[in-house]
Amino acid sequence: MIFHIDGNSFYASCERIFRPDLYKSPIAVLSNNDGIIVALNIECRALGFKRGDVFFKLKDKLEKNKVAVFSSNYTLYADMSARMNLIYNRFAPEVEMYSIDESFLFFPGWKNVDFSEIAYSIKNAVKRETGIPVSVGIAPTKTLAKICNKLAKKRFDVCEWGKIDQEEELRNYPAGDIWGVGYSKTAFLKRRGITTALDLKNYPPHLAKKHLTLNGYRTVEELNERPAIGNVTQKDRQMVAVSRSFQSPVYDLDNIIKALSEYTQEAVKRMREGNLSCRYVTVYLMTNTFAGGEQYSNQQSVELPHLSAYLPEILAAATGLLKRLYRSGYKYRKVMIGLTGLEKDNNPQFDLFDNHSNERKRLEPLMLAFDKINGKYGRGTVKLCSGLVGKKPEEKEAPSWEVRRDYLSARYTTNIKEIPVAY
Repeated sequence: MIFHIDGNSFYASCERIFRPDLYKSPIAVLSNNDGIIVALNIECRALGFKRGDVFFKLKDKLEKNKVAVFSSNYTLYADMSARMNLIYNRFAPEVEMYSIDESFLFFPGWKNVDFSEIAYSIKNAVKRETGIPVSVGIAPTKTLAKICNKLAKKRFDVCEWGKIDQEEELRNYPAGDIWGVGYSKTAFLKRRGITTALDLKNYPPHLAKKHLTLNGYRTVEELNERPAIGNVTQKDRQMVAVSRSFQSPVYDLDNIIKALSEYTQEAVKRMREGNLSCRYVTVYLMTNTFAGGEQYSNQQSVELPHLSAYLPEILAAATGLLKRLYRSGYKYRKVMIGLTGLEKDNNPQFDLFDNHSNERKRLEPLMLAFDKINGKYGRGTVKLCSGLVGKKPEEKEAPSWEVRRDYLSARYTTNIKEIPVAY
């Protein structure tokens, strides 16, 4: 049997844990640069707000309705997610973390077990130990477990496939809401009169494989209680890219270099997490195409002399590209770093005639220490000199290239200086 567990209004719930004054209050969480609403709780939805709403257009309305607004605090959300998954592992022999707020739990071969009782035990443990409310869907396949989870949000937070009127539920469940059925497939199915999950369940398998590709065929199989979707594993990446829009236009090269340093460090971190090295470095620089004035955008790439996951070497290449791209007098809005030509670099063999490559491999323990320190004490604990961008004493505001996060909550669980104070 498979459990699908989902944190209810996860981002909003994380913010509410440490703000008991917001109990039953509407909460909205914003995207990077406080651009749009990316998450909201039931109370906020009841006021007519929805995901994707542009924040600045609705700011006055949000204030009028006393909606508590937060910038995205991914440090907090990731830590709470890790705590939830530790609890799941106490109950299940196998756990697959599907996203920051969703996990699959597997109970293979268990007989004569009340799975709903186990689900309530998990739900209560998560609520008691983290404060996050969760819903649980229980079914023999992942797709059905996801469907049951959506039903669970309306049924005391737990729904077991074997305890519901299956045909009736599938008849009332839109085909477009099924996990893995995207917009294009929904339109295709609608043209063939397939509008519900029950219709898709009864779609002939040979036609599903022909018309819906292998993934669509697997969905049909799963709707018929035949497991067809294995653990979700991330394929080897083809590219790692990091970019963010500046909160206000940036004119000078030094500030853009500082931003590029931050983004390059994040890109290399993601690449190294996959045990990958890159062959090519690409930098993109652009102004705001939606603003007035003269526009400029350009990109350049460079091939490294060898595969590399060494941050100083990659940053040096990226900085050289940026200096060639930069033109004075423009209001720059975004810089992006892209690492391509990714490969596993597992060969420890030194090259007798390549001193540069040998030096890079000898410095690998330095990068491992760099990764370990930042992993233990938090992103940005150790960084290259070009990324040291703390405010100078005379500065009243953060650098203009930094992401706007005017409503950011504290890192309650990961920074001892920001733990909540009880009076």
